[in-house]
Amino acid sequence: MVSRNSLHAGILLCLFLANGQVEGSKILGIFPTMSKSHWILGSTLMKELALHGHEVTVISPFALPNAPENTRHVKIEHTRMLEDMMDKVFERIDNSIVQKMLNLQYFVHAIANTTLSSPAVQSLLHSDEQFDLLVLEIFLDEVFLGFGDRFNCPVIAMSTFGASAWVTSLIGSPQPLSYIPHPMIGLTSRMNFRQRLTNVLFTGFDEILKSVLFDPIHEEYYRKFFPNAKRSLAEMRRHGVSLVLVNSHFSLSFPRPYLPNLIEVGGFHVNRKVNPLPEDIKNFVEKSKHGVIYFSMGSNIKPSKMDRQKRDDIIKVLSAVKQNIIWKWDDDTLVLDKGKFLLGKWFPQDDILAHPNVKLFITHGGLLSCTESIYHGVPIVGIPIFGDQLLNMARAEQSGWGIGVTYTELNEAIFSKAVNEVLSNDKFASNIKLISRLFRDQPLPPMELARFWIEYVLRHDGAKHLISAAQDLNFFEYNNLDVYAFIAGIVTLVLISITFCVKKIVARLFANKPKKINRKKVN
Repeated sequence: MVSRNSLHAGILLCLFLANGQVEGSKILGIFPTMSKSHWILGSTLMKELALHGHEVTVISPFALPNAPENTRHVKIEHTRMLEDMMDKVFERIDNSIVQKMLNLQYFVHAIANTTLSSPAVQSLLHSDEQFDLLVLEIFLDEVFLGFGDRFNCPVIAMSTFGASAWVTSLIGSPQPLSYIPHPMIGLTSRMNFRQRLTNVLFTGFDEILKSVLFDPIHEEYYRKFFPNAKRSLAEMRRHGVSLVLVNSHFSLSFPRPYLPNLIEVGGFHVNRKVNPLPEDIKNFVEKSKHGVIYFSMGSNIKPSKMDRQKRDDIIKVLSAVKQNIIWKWDDDTLVLDKGKFLLGKWFPQDDILAHPNVKLFITHGGLLSCTESIYHGVPIVGIPIFGDQLLNMARAEQSGWGIGVTYTELNEAIFSKAVNEVLSNDKFASNIKLISRLFRDQPLPPMELARFWIEYVLRHDGAKHLISAAQDLNFFEYNNLDVYAFIAGIVTLVLISITFCVKKIVARLFANKPKKINRKKVN
């Protein structure tokens, strides 16, 4: 029998031999969003590629931390776009999902204009440089597919928030609406009729919104900044992407169909080797007799902007539990008992969650946070605010490893019930440890899987053989609606013909039937 370690070693050897064929490739990475959580994924992947011998150029508002020598940063001029949005996120939380989608129009404009107008990016576009591959974070920024045409290189898209229709449409991967929910409406894969109807209608609205509002913006910037493009933006969308890496895994969500060029690499940013905690955090965690609750609303949301009453209710609940609290807070205005609360503007979240004395994670329900929580086996209480956070918390509740608290309904009683339920009911810790085992049980670490497929595309000149024929079909052809309409038409004609023939036969039979004689009239 071949041991697991021997098999793993064999796979790694094969990867090593294959990877050696493409070392030194020039890779351009574009990660334009101002979100540091998205940048965690981008920087981790780009650094990994650089450490394995590739020349890496990264277009981003942020520089690579501890960057290897073979990396270069092309800076996007920073704007306050994301900060302004986050300053008002709690004020706009009552906005309808439709209004939230409409507000994305500003985001699409700002990302495209800020990135493409940045002097360093313009300098690169007008240079004589060549690249072997483009790795693009895909998030309503298809205009940047123009870099693939400009440098005549294959494109790999990376999704930081899972496999939405925005992503799967780039390679034609199936998206059955009967059990694949839209990420922004908080449904799970188990939908009743009403929920499936909602999912279909909202997905249709999303597609219309994208084609009417977002696509014209991308077209405008594509024509302006890539005037000599050999392929149109529509062609780049259909045939320009060789592979998609998604920050997901079936153990984190649910099974669904994927084409072979859509690869799940969820959790590749999680430290497989835990870093030691800074001394002050380590002492606080280990001296907490009843354990610790870690509370963070992510890298973008500012807890200081939340409603004052809700903040006070949260503090009352956390002050009453036995556990001590590590709370990521964005300014210096909050003063609490230092024996009970450890406040800070930044914490090494991954390494904190890895500590066995952490009993609960209170989070906004972002995908990276949920992934780290699952990997380290820490149950959660989630306060989802926007985006896919609703979907992530719906999954957590369905799988029994967390409880969601709607921000608009948050008060002391509701929050206390959720926190104490997760802390006192062993089923939450048990469920998340089971899912953690499923998530960890993979043939290769997800980072090695991501690197293998990136280098696979490099080795095979863009791996065009992976691109599905679905990309050549329109909506009606892809869903066989024209075929079904044709069959329905033929069946209808046959039924009409049969009905017509039956009527004629019946009419003839009655026409040839002898008339009854009225005997009384004859007599």
